[in-house]
Order: sequence, then C-alpha cells, then structure tokens
Amino acid sequence: MKLPTMKALQLQGLNQLVPVILPLPVPKANEVLIRTAVTTICTSDLHDIRNNPFAIKLPSVLGHEGAGTIVQCGQDVRQFSIGMRVAAHPVVPCGVCVECQRGFGHLCLNMGHLGIDRAGTFSEYFVQRADRVRELPDGISFSLGALLEPVANCLQAISRAGDIKGKVVFVVGDGPFGNIIARLAQRAGAARVLVAGKEPFRLGIIPGVEIVNTHPVASVDVAILAVSSADAFFTCMAALRKRGRLVVFSLLKEPVPVDLFNLHISELEIVGCCNDEDKIDESLACLQDPALKLSDLVTHEIPFENWEQAFYLARDRHDKALKVALIF
Repeated sequence: MKLPTMKALQLQGLNQLVPVILPLPVPKANEVLIRTAVTTICTSDLHDIRNNPFAIKLPSVLGHEGAGTIVQCGQDVRQFSIGMRVAAHPVVPCGVCVECQRGFGHLCLNMGHLGIDRAGTFSEYFVQRADRVRELPDGISFSLGALLEPVANCLQAISRAGDIKGKVVFVVGDGPFGNIIARLAQRAGAARVLVAGKEPFRLGIIPGVEIVNTHPVASVDVAILAVSSADAFFTCMAALRKRGRLVVFSLLKEPVPVDLFNLHISELEIVGCCNDEDKIDESLACLQDPALKLSDLVTHEIPFENWEQAFYLARDRHDKALKVALIF
C-alpha cells in the first residue's frame, strides 16, 4: 500500500533549500498532526539557510511559525479534536532537566524545537506536542495565529526589560521583532518609545513611536537590541542613562567588546533574552488585541508553490516586506 506523502521545503546544505516529497508524519501519543494553513518566514530561518548557526543536522525541514487544522490526535491527547483551528509554539521543553525544574523551560538543557531537531512547518503537515499548541479563537486568521511564538518571544523582551511604565525605551531594529517589541513596549506603559532602523517602509508600519535615525540617542532607561549587528549593540550601549538596562534580544554570534569601566561607573545592566518564559497564553491574548494591530505585520501572503518569491521578499525586499507568509 502506498503511504501518504506531503510537499515540504528541505534544507540540504547552506543556501540549498529544495522542494521535496516526504512521508506524512505520524503523531506520538502526546502529539497532534496539523495540516498547515500558514507558516511565516522568520529571520532565524534566513540565518539557518545562509549560515546554519545552530548546526542543524541536514537534510532538515525548516520553519517554526505555523498554524493550521488538526487532522489527527495522539491517543493521550484529550484537549483537542479533529478539525480544530490551532497555532503551534515551536519550543519543546523536556520538563525534567534542572532548568525545567527551576521553572525555566524556555532554557531547557534538552530542548526540542520545530525546524531544528525535528521537522518544521515548511511542509503541508507537521506534528507538535499537544501542550505546545493552542486553539485559535474565532476572528483570528491563520496568518495572525502563526505569529503566536514571535509575539511570545517579544513579550519576553519586555519582561527582561523590567518595569518600563513611565520610562523611555529605545528599540534598535526595524524588522518584525523590533516592530512587535515597540508595540508591546507602548502596551506596557512606556512614556516614550524610540525606534532606530534602516528601512523607512518598515519603520512607517510601527504606530505611535518616535523614529530617531537622524540624531544620536541618549539618556534612555532601556535599550532593546532587535537586530543582529555589533554596531547596533554599541548604539544601544551609548544610549543608556546611568542604571540603564540593555536587553540583548537578537543573536550576536561573534564576541563584541564591552566598556566595563563605563558599565561599572554607570551601574549599567546587560541581560539576555532567549525564547519565552511561558508566555503562550499572553501572546494569544495579544493577537486578539485590536489596539496592537498585529495583523499589519504580515505584509505578504504567498502561495506555497511560489516559495522562492516568498523567500526573496523576506530576504531581499525590506523596502516593501515585513513578515511574509506561505499559504497552503
């Protein structure tokens, strides 16, 4: 008997993303099988294709921002049923390591992750552990639902910034993450949100912020690094007032020098931010908040068959694209 198959995009080597036909995955007892409706392209996907910084074992199906419809439930799954519209969070903590026991599942020592150590969402179907899946409320489109994890990650950036109510927040980076973080900073009560970036189109999408590309920034309470750039890191550090805090949200793989004398005499803080600390449900609430206008982030919806165009837009057309969705 011929086994069911599906279309997928598989990374077979650096800069070698290839359409393939693969067997349909089978969910384990605690997993659900989801027919992909939408998967959005993340900046980290582009990094994986170009550099593979996480040393993903190839070949591998990438993608980790997905939403769709449940078509099969594992035998132990009770909270979902076939036909439910859902979105998936890609991080899979083990629940038993020392960090998970400390309550830091997002820093799990044995972390699983869609698109890294298991097949991702750039495919017609994918599986995910049921506790990492959420039903989408009526009125939330699949494209918006696919932003569940990006928004959760950005909520972590706001959390790591501390209490920013009434403070000045400086976001460096005009990509999807910088865009979301700036919106969430306003939601958290920041007195002013300043944003620096390179693309007028992307900056223009962010409502209610001050664009500060044309003059130096100083005396901010919190700076959030939302772009993978050493120069941006230095810009953030230079902008901090005494006892200011820098949140390192974006990946900087190479070491950068830090002026420890200034950090010492100004009592500055530098904190990391990776994944999110149980913010899935808060993220889902944000997706339903019309004031945040998160649906504006998805500037292009491209049929899966035209995947090359979608990746071109996400990679090369920052002057017209922000978040690009592949539609199945």
